[in-house]
Amino acid sequence: MEIILVRHGQTEGNKIHRFIGGRTDEPVSREGMEALKKRTYPQPEHIFSSPMLRCVQTAQSIFRGRSPEVVEGFRECDFGILEGKTHEELLGDPAYDAFIGTEGADTFPGGESIPGFNARCLEALRETVEISRKRGYGSIACCVHGGVIMAVLSQVIEGSSYYGWNVENGEGYILEIDENKWKDGQLDGTVTGGIDHRIYS
Repeated sequence: MEIILVRHGQTEGNKIHRFIGGRTDEPVSREGMEALKKRTYPQPEHIFSSPMLRCVQTAQSIFRGRSPEVVEGFRECDFGILEGKTHEELLGDPAYDAFIGTEGADTFPGGESIPGFNARCLEALRETVEISRKRGYGSIACCVHGGVIMAVLSQVIEGSSYYGWNVENGEGYILEIDENKWKDGQLDGTVTGGIDHRIYS
């Protein structure tokens, strides 16, 4: 099965580097939509999406007006006190400074734990793949958030790091999986095709 993972188009908050997570349901900006329209994406058999507006809008735009199937587990991380603020605005906050001191390995102050977020995202992808396998899809797309892409790929690609999978708005990856290994709950060796970052032309 081929899986296309796409990060949503740019929002106004993304543009000025605010923490835009699971509490902020802002749309793709006009500038972000224009950028998406300039690209051509592979067209999968079926489309899944985070429930958040920016992902649904992106899916409808880049996949020719088709409506995606919403997967609640693909919602972006709850950033807690970071939500809607920039790094500069948060500097000096004791809770934020302590979080930065852990190199982002703990829990967002007042929000979601990073290990919990990672587990949620992987389980959402497991469910999505199982649904797709039963329906006989050979290719699917998941229009999600940058954090979701990093959470998933850092767990299914052996030896990789979370921040190593960071992508810009409208970018993403194509991967191929061994459906039998995936069905059996394996992660090592599940991804059989090379990770392709060129998901649009």
